[in-house]
Amino acid sequence: MAMIKINLLPEASRKPVSTVEQLHRTPLMWIAFGIVVAIPLLVWAPIGIRQQALRQISAKIQALEPKKKTVDQLQRMLTSLRKQEAAFEGLGKGVDRWAERLNILSDATPNGVWFTDLTLEPKGGLVIQGSAIGQTDPGMVSVTRLVQGLKASPIFTSAVKDIQIESISRTQDGEIEVVRFLLKCPLTESPSS
Repeated sequence: MAMIKINLLPEASRKPVSTVEQLHRTPLMWIAFGIVVAIPLLVWAPIGIRQQALRQISAKIQALEPKKKTVDQLQRMLTSLRKQEAAFEGLGKGVDRWAERLNILSDATPNGVWFTDLTLEPKGGLVIQGSAIGQTDPGMVSVTRLVQGLKASPIFTSAVKDIQIESISRTQDGEIEVVRFLLKCPLTESPSS
């Protein structure tokens, strides 16, 4: 039931009607209220959708993480195998020459000299460790003869820049003198040929 108000006071005595009191009744107020409510919804809706998409992508990444670790491990193994393949190919090219050089090393080795370690590395070169017993000659003379014999071979010296006596030490074991030595032979640019 609608109520009708009738104001019988003269116009000058009437209380002015505030537009604020009537504002809640106008459609403009409802439109403004709708806009105020819609703006946060329009702003937060895309953010919520993107956060949901981000959660889904994160879940997929978590599911793929073990597979990624496996793939990374396989890639490292493949890289290692490729390096080994290149090393074997390089070694295969110079096998005959190095076999010949090691034979020259054996032939140039005087009696009473033996090797305890031979190392061949691309950066470090050929490193020879050994010992000598001074039977008829002192052990130092045997090491010097070994170095001279290697330097006299053009096949051996074609692979190394120089043959250097890095260290020599003497020890006396009863009546026998033992000389321990270390030879370093830096490689030339193409030691495999």
